Amino acid sequence: MTLETVIIDTAAGVQRLGTESLPIRIGTGTDCELRLPGPGSSVVATLDQLDGKAFLQPGVRGGDMQINGEPLLGTRSLRDADVILYYGTRLLVSVTDSTLTLAVKLEDSAYVTQPPSAPGAGSGGAEETIAPSAFRRAAEVRPATVAQKRYTWQTAVAVGVALLVGISYLLFSSRSIQFDVYPGPPDRLEVSGGWFQLPLADRLLLREGSYTVHVEKEGYYDVNQSLDVDESPSRTVTIEMRKLPGQLQVTTDPDVDAMVTVNRTMLGRAPYGPLELEPGTHLVTVRADNYLPFDYELTVPGLGIFQLLDVQLVPAWADVSISSEPAGAVVLRGEETLGETPLSIRLNEGSHDLTVVKEGFSAWEGVVDAVANVAQELPLIRLTPANAQLQVNSIPLGANVSVDGRYRGQSPIKLALSPDVDYEIGLSKAGYGSTVRSVRLQAAATQAITVDLTARAGEVTINALPQDAVIYLNGQPRGSGSVTLQLPSAPQQLEVRKDGYETFSRSITPRPGYPQTIQVRLLSDEEVRMRSIATTVSTSQGQVMRRVEPGSFSMGASRSQQGRRANEVIVPVTLTKPFYIGTKEVTNSEFLRFRNTHDSGGDIHASLAGNNNPVTNVSWADAVEYCNWLSRQEGLTPVYEKRFEKWEVVTPLPDGYRLPTEAEWTWAIRYQARSEASVFPWGNRLPPRRDSGNYADQAARELVPTVLPGFNDGFASTAPVGSFPANALGIYDGGGNVAEWVQDYYAVPTPGQTTASEDPLGPKRGAQRVIRGSSWRHAGITELRLSYRDFGTAGRVDVGFRLARSAL
Repeated sequence: MTLETVIIDTAAGVQRLGTESLPIRIGTGTDCELRLPGPGSSVVATLDQLDGKAFLQPGVRGGDMQINGEPLLGTRSLRDADVILYYGTRLLVSVTDSTLTLAVKLEDSAYVTQPPSAPGAGSGGAEETIAPSAFRRAAEVRPATVAQKRYTWQTAVAVGVALLVGISYLLFSSRSIQFDVYPGPPDRLEVSGGWFQLPLADRLLLREGSYTVHVEKEGYYDVNQSLDVDESPSRTVTIEMRKLPGQLQVTTDPDVDAMVTVNRTMLGRAPYGPLELEPGTHLVTVRADNYLPFDYELTVPGLGIFQLLDVQLVPAWADVSISSEPAGAVVLRGEETLGETPLSIRLNEGSHDLTVVKEGFSAWEGVVDAVANVAQELPLIRLTPANAQLQVNSIPLGANVSVDGRYRGQSPIKLALSPDVDYEIGLSKAGYGSTVRSVRLQAAATQAITVDLTARAGEVTINALPQDAVIYLNGQPRGSGSVTLQLPSAPQQLEVRKDGYETFSRSITPRPGYPQTIQVRLLSDEEVRMRSIATTVSTSQGQVMRRVEPGSFSMGASRSQQGRRANEVIVPVTLTKPFYIGTKEVTNSEFLRFRNTHDSGGDIHASLAGNNNPVTNVSWADAVEYCNWLSRQEGLTPVYEKRFEKWEVVTPLPDGYRLPTEAEWTWAIRYQARSEASVFPWGNRLPPRRDSGNYADQAARELVPTVLPGFNDGFASTAPVGSFPANALGIYDGGGNVAEWVQDYYAVPTPGQTTASEDPLGPKRGAQRVIRGSSWRHAGITELRLSYRDFGTAGRVDVGFRLARSAL
């Protein structure tokens, strides 16, 4: 069958529609083509066709509609004889050839009042005759005394009926709420708010209104979740409990100097802990010199459980025993002297080139393969007498001497050599030249050679700030400020020192023929302290917050700036305290952990409801309630408290999460904690640079009245947070994506202020709150500027928020 015609048969008449009229919205809203009696004002389902076949797509309250007794939870094709039920209203489906008929039956609707039936109506009985009464003169009428009757039992019955009616009204006007706690069951579940609560089995009857659900379970964070009970007759509220982190202690056996790393982040030396870790799998790494590396994937159950990880370190060396005949021979590894035989040494896993020498004897050379944690004893080394000797001297003394590439010691040295053998004698010293001499000795010969090594020098210029800082080379002062030196081409230890500053130290090696210039700027003790402070912290939800240091600046804009509004009065401001601000706006997925029924406007554009897109459709009150919820999740003091049904800021500011003040927002996003601010997020001129942010572009022309000509960022509405480059502080989406609530009440400042306001929190009272920044709906020069100020209290599809917190 290929659908061509849709017939809708209602009590008001019959409509014949062609497929060009599809889709048809079905529901209780005024914008629905087929309106049904029921609660609310929304689109319940949409009738459309695909490949010539009709189907029904659920809308906002699609679960309240049933097809053949089953809830409409997903797309469902329509077949002949289907019965659609919505609060008693039946839609009878008939499919014949190319026609789909929907017959609407309201007889059983719970939202349609039926007229009462008169008893005996239509029976055709005779009319009742009304007989006249006889007239009596007033004089004949005598007053009568009527005894007062008691109505004790009637009063009791009336009171009982009234109570039953009242109870029935409460029962039938209340809503049935079931709480599904995962994982369950909870240790404690309380609902606060309202005055009527009636438990019924696993459900709770509540009247319409706002409530707070408090859930506790051992091993999990407490949950405080807002609940709005509406006109829906029943619903299930899902509450997901989040596990507390686990506690990990790492120790080693043996107790050596070992470094502990978790998830590729170096933490400290063992024993380390207890360390809080989120539930899940974590990579634990332990490294210690001369021990094999330890890597382990640890499963952390969380729930506050303490785990002890005792790492058994395996030696990375082998104990090697070396003996010689005669004893007292020197054992060398490269240029390192290991000791004299008999000798027991530790050799790390791998191959080692060893040399055993003794004056008057020929040298022994060999390779030892060491296996970790496996001891071995080398066979006895029998040294043979040498009947030729070579005395090696050098100028200067202390040159390294090698025979055929193998290190033998430092000059002066006497070498025992075999006769009639050609040897290559090498001499070298750091900062001097190196040379090789060929030697062949006769039997029983004794010979001496002296080699003069030529010094090699390089030019090094050292510039130091502050200029009175003293420059040291190899522990000896060589001047201050700026010095130029000729130094041997050997490693030199450079130091620059000044009281009140951190000492600079490094090794330099002059290069002959290649002059070097080294610039040194000493850091003051205060600069060192500031650098040691972490620049970012993370919330329990994984939101990164950037530390911003205080500073002085001006809010507002000059009257000469194009697009300026009258509320952008210039006000000098000084922030005296550092603070943290979220690098990204709060996302849908983060907000849904607090309020799982929230909708950012997915019916307007699907991207608005994306998990990683910024949350929208939140009022100022919604934003601060989220801040308080997150503070309680982490055991911090909430910043906001309710006074006379309005959220107000607690002063002085506690340690909990909050919205940034307007001054903090300006300093972090407009000024980027620098002395100068730009006009727009991307610079000082229009149009915006390519990929500079999410603004009203060509992709949004179906959703907004005005777009930026020739600009296309690829997103019709909101974009995932952090999709565009960050500012100098690493803060994303300061312009574009969504405008942002800040903490202050809205007001127009008084012009002409010259004294800087310190750490302003805004006006003490007002009716509106400040909104800062541009959004995906903005294309005008006024709104795109960083000094643009807006205001409101209610939620909008282009307004969200980011977190802030005082750095106490």
